[in-house]
Amino acid sequence: MRIGSLFVIVVAVMTIVITPALIGAVIGMLIAFLFAINVTPTALIGALGGACSGLALLLNAGLNGKKGQGLQ
Repeated sequence: MRIGSLFVIVVAVMTIVITPALIGAVIGMLIAFLFAINVTPTALIGALGGACSGLALLLNAGLNGKKGQGLQ
């Protein structure tokens, strides 16, 4: 039972990070095609930005989960 719930938590956290990274990479590729520049760096920068936004979402959720307790 504990391994199953741990697996669900890990998959959920990875999904929250991977989905914005994938969206950022796709937007980076579209911008690269729009401006006729190299695709690889723009896709990597977009993926990095998306992953950072996903991690910020997780950090915000973690901090908001302890309302009234302050930062530990």
